[in-house]
Amino acid sequence: MRALITGGSGFVGGRLAAHLAVSGVEVTRVLRKPPANQRPDTFLADIREFTAVRRVFQHARPDVVFHCAMTYGHPTGADDRLESLSTSVIGTANLAEAAAEAGVKRFVHLGSFLGYQPQVRAITESDPIGPLTPRGAAKAAASLWLRQFALANAFPAVELRIFSVYGPGEPPRRFIPSVLRAARTGTILPLLAGPSHDFVFVDDVVDACLRAASFNLTPGSVYNIAGGKAWKNEEVVEAARDVTGRPIDVAVGAYPRKPADEAFWLADISLAAEQLGWKPAHTFHGGLRETFLCPN
Repeated sequence: MRALITGGSGFVGGRLAAHLAVSGVEVTRVLRKPPANQRPDTFLADIREFTAVRRVFQHARPDVVFHCAMTYGHPTGADDRLESLSTSVIGTANLAEAAAEAGVKRFVHLGSFLGYQPQVRAITESDPIGPLTPRGAAKAAASLWLRQFALANAFPAVELRIFSVYGPGEPPRRFIPSVLRAARTGTILPLLAGPSHDFVFVDDVVDACLRAASFNLTPGSVYNIAGGKAWKNEEVVEAARDVTGRPIDVAVGAYPRKPADEAFWLADISLAAEQLGWKPAHTFHGGLRETFLCPN
């Protein structure tokens, strides 16, 4: 099998690429910028440019596409918002059009829980969109476009809506790396108390990607990929204390509030269990332990 991975040097994309390569899959990683260490399986292209995307498919001739690329973080200024939107929507559209031309067998799109309208219960795939952030809006717009394209053209695309993914290799500025770093170094952790997130270990996301690529699924299908439990920020800190055996001092209220942090996030993952045979293999404590033992 030949696989093409956008965002192939990122947190999830890089982990997925490494797993596939070890399994004997011929992998092409698509990156926008040259990596620090150039690899023979890397192809440089801006997915917002259709001509460049078409050349990628002519070069790689993939059987399956894993679309993991997205700009990093939450945009704040106009330039960042527009780049996020164009990367998400135009980039996804270009990839799908080129993949359809090339006759790929499966297109797996990594979406985001940030596209949902928050609920006070577990979110299902049929719940409405209602993003609170520009990043969430960009991901939701790409999801809508891809679903319409898949349904109208019998294009074999499925979307995995990933909740709060964590694990070895996660960008150091994010919450769980910050918590574990505080455990290692003894520094004080700025903490926003109250918000709840549904965490999923990165290798469980990789497993979901592989299943989505292998199963006979209806074009346009969407699946929540999460741990299935909401954890408050202060509960995450307590779990990290248990796992590391180290004290973690926090400064409650020192971390600024952001729109997505105000919500209660919890996923209903029953559809992924039913149709993909997927459920998280890692408990939250087990995933934290593995992450702590493999520092960035």
